[in-house]
Amino acid sequence: MLNSKGKYVFSRSMLAVWAGGYILVGISSTLVAVSQGWLRFANDADEKPAVEDGSNDTESSEMTDAEMHKLLEGQVDAIDAKLPRMTDAELLQSTAARECLDNPDEWKRVPFFWPRSDIKRKSAFVPGTMYAENKLSVEPVVFMNRDRKQFVVITHIGKEMCGHDDIVHGGVQATLFDEITARPAFWNLPRNVALTASLKIAYHKPAIADQIFVFRTHLAKMEGRKAEIAAQLEDSQGNLLSEAEALYISPKNATLVQDQTSQVEKIENVFP
Repeated sequence: MLNSKGKYVFSRSMLAVWAGGYILVGISSTLVAVSQGWLRFANDADEKPAVEDGSNDTESSEMTDAEMHKLLEGQVDAIDAKLPRMTDAELLQSTAARECLDNPDEWKRVPFFWPRSDIKRKSAFVPGTMYAENKLSVEPVVFMNRDRKQFVVITHIGKEMCGHDDIVHGGVQATLFDEITARPAFWNLPRNVALTASLKIAYHKPAIADQIFVFRTHLAKMEGRKAEIAAQLEDSQGNLLSEAEALYISPKNATLVQDQTSQVEKIENVFP
């Protein structure tokens, strides 16, 4: 209010009212900010150095690519270790596996996944994306005939590979046919290099997920750089589920795909 000299003066009661008002506004604003997540109070756990769990943004941004890959690999391996994967021992108990194991003069076991670094393996579709619990929960077992023209692949396909409920997706079957029919092509074409030119599939019966399946494939015909491959998918009782015909070509351009001869020789030496 104005005094006798025309100047504003404030009584103690007025100042107390104004101060109380500002305090109430401040408290209200703080409560709103906390409730909306705009503001939080640090506790002891928040104040611990983030480097303990590798979550410090500044430290992460300064990591080299190699360090980052190593960190990611460690995280993936830790997750893998906790997964209750099926073991290949269960696949080896199948009738198809026993038939091959009982005839070592005709069949020998070779790896399904080609030798490669962990980083490259995890970025590849089948060994990286599909190789997981409830998908391809264990590395498929592969037997190669001594003539290098016939292969038997035994695998388990889980429930997360379905289209319709409990039925293995046709695209999953196509992917595995493409992966598996490539084997007799790789082993017989020039430079051990094969690119898919065509893949035709006939589906006969639903493939019920979460069981063991058997792929059988063989080299049907080869002319120069072309190989025709036939294959079929069976359930563990030997029932025919689907069939495939594939055409593979070894490219003329030697720089298009790296020569795989050394890889094949390495596998032959390790798995005589």
